[in-house]
Amino acid sequence: MVSKGSWFEVWADDGLKPPYLLLVCPDPVETSKVAICDPKDGYRVIHCAENYDSIKLWLLEDEYTLVDGRMYIE
Repeated sequence: MVSKGSWFEVWADDGLKPPYLLLVCPDPVETSKVAICDPKDGYRVIHCAENYDSIKLWLLEDEYTLVDGRMYIE
């Protein structure tokens, strides 16, 4: 379970040159959900799920890898 608060993760498709990055964070509309945002497309939400595990599986299926752990916003 993802705890509430201000956090984000960076995921990369490092098979591409340069790597394609996506951000995982609480959904901006429904904070109980988790969203994947595309920074190259104005941080548009490209996928949303009820929980972190679903988001993680979605990213791993597309061969994204987590970059350096979770970051917290202070």
